[in-house]
Amino acid sequence: MQEMLDTYDINGKLLGVKSRDYCHNGNPYCYHKAVWIWIINDKGEILVQKRSALKKNSPNKYDISVAGHVDAGETLLQACVRETKEELGITSSEKDFMFLKEILNKDGWEFGENYVLLTDCKIEKMKLQSEEIEKVKFLKYEDFAKLIYSDKFCDQSKEYKDWICKVLEEIVESLKIKNL
Repeated sequence: MQEMLDTYDINGKLLGVKSRDYCHNGNPYCYHKAVWIWIINDKGEILVQKRSALKKNSPNKYDISVAGHVDAGETLLQACVRETKEELGITSSEKDFMFLKEILNKDGWEFGENYVLLTDCKIEKMKLQSEEIEKVKFLKYEDFAKLIYSDKFCDQSKEYKDWICKVLEEIVESLKIKNL
């Protein structure tokens, strides 16, 4: 069954519903929404996933903890809960996600809705979606910062990498203070 997405103009005005294929075919002025979820554990480590070798884009590269499209008619938080369950087998609720910022990705024709999920879920308890993810690992902030700027990580603009590193570093530091 074809994945259907709400589409928007560059200003966020709803245009209608189109197929995922249509949205990813380089159609000008037709944007869609995606959730980009960064997971941080109770030790202040950041979860990254290694994309499956079967993925069309960026196979075998490390990526955001969880990312996925917002289905037509679905809210952003509903998509966060669904994608986290589908990709990692983590059960969560809408209140568990902290919104960070919307990023316009002109190359991907999408609005990336950035969230953080703080969880004590262990990797051994996760159920990875094998067609999407080869493996996951938690990294200390310093190791994460090195990885995201390397060629082993999916392409993102330097501006995005700089911003997300700053935000995640602040969250990790606040967790360290809280856990003292």
